[in-house]
Amino acid sequence: MKKSLYWILGAVVLVAVLLIGYALGSGGKDKQEPPAPNPTTVSSAAPAAPSTQAKEVTPVEPSGTEGAFLYGPGKTIASSDDITNVHRRMANDPFAEGDIDAPVVISEFSDFECPYCAKYANDAYKQILSEYVNKGLVRVEWNDMAINGPNAVKAAEAGRAAAAQGKFHEFHNALYTASKDVPGHPENDIEDFVRFAEEAGVPDIDRFRSEVENGTYTQAVTNATKYGASIGINGTPSFIVGDQYVSGAQPFEAFKEVIDTQLK
Repeated sequence: MKKSLYWILGAVVLVAVLLIGYALGSGGKDKQEPPAPNPTTVSSAAPAAPSTQAKEVTPVEPSGTEGAFLYGPGKTIASSDDITNVHRRMANDPFAEGDIDAPVVISEFSDFECPYCAKYANDAYKQILSEYVNKGLVRVEWNDMAINGPNAVKAAEAGRAAAAQGKFHEFHNALYTASKDVPGHPENDIEDFVRFAEEAGVPDIDRFRSEVENGTYTQAVTNATKYGASIGINGTPSFIVGDQYVSGAQPFEAFKEVIDTQLK
């Protein structure tokens, strides 16, 4: 009888472990090709940061930097209860679009080498801008999450070099438009970045090239990526919509459902 009981308990534990492993592994990690649309994945806290562990983590402080060097949250994040502190709401944030006092903020964690991010940027993001941002209802704040190797880091640096001249969003759009039909990672290099900068209208291309090649923003990109990881972001694209987590390149309808709930 005791042996049977042990076998039953062992089976229950094994099933629980498998379910937990599946749940943790099903986040929006980047893969080689864009995925087929999936149902929305949402939670009320940062991914991979359960409230039972929140008091044990090191608090994440705002960076204290501005302009193209900006990264980090708006206020200190000490636990999953502080998830809305992710939103910076800074007046001169070069990585933000939308009214600073918009009712809902979407903090996006993305990678310029990520095909999932390109899918989102060319689809749902454009509709979010049209339906919500341009109407003063939503503000979108970009966070570098350069997890796809050296090209991703350089691309993030190029984005910051464009931001230093007030052209981050134009650069963002040019790069992701070029990536739209590229299978897998685009593997952009400095010449690609210069071309995107020219398309974006970056006024001083020599300065732009120099800052990318000289690593002016390498540490800022590294810090931004570490910040994302510190709050549990483990794949791209990832989003905090108000106080809800959304994983992956979801269709516009999935974002709309979450945004409308937050607006209410």
